Amino acid sequence: MRLTRQSEIAIAILSACARRPDGYVHTQRAAMTAGATRQHTAKIAHLLLHAGLLRAMRGRGGGLGLALPAQAITLRAVLRHTQPELIETAEPGRGGRLSRGHLDIILHAAHGAFLALIDRFTIADLIAERSIQGWACSDCVLMKPACRSAWVAPHASCPERPDAQTLYVSR
Repeated sequence: MRLTRQSEIAIAILSACARRPDGYVHTQRAAMTAGATRQHTAKIAHLLLHAGLLRAMRGRGGGLGLALPAQAITLRAVLRHTQPELIETAEPGRGGRLSRGHLDIILHAAHGAFLALIDRFTIADLIAERSIQGWACSDCVLMKPACRSAWVAPHASCPERPDAQTLYVSR
């Protein structure tokens, strides 16, 4: 699974707007933040406007702003509009393909774990100035059932799992 350039730019636009919660960000500034052209940024901003994630104001002092609080915009919500094929989920063995048996079930479970993880994080998480060390423990919970070959100590500062024990994780 890989994010498209469009998704990366959309997340950068929303992050730039989240850093100025009571103001607006000019399209040119958002483009510089995203490392994209003004035209490409404007095209993606238009998509985010129609998705209800951004608001725009014309004229002097105008620009782009968040339509919702940064804590309410999940990464899944962004990807739903910029990369819908990544979010769409299919049942194992469906969609006109021949069932691949166990592999199909494993891939479906991995996709479900991916969706669960991106649903947990918001634009506010991306701009937060707190340590991201605890984020690494997000995969501890997801990977525990797949434990296979090496002992790994969890992060001691994990806010999600203060009672965390050593996990046996595949390497």
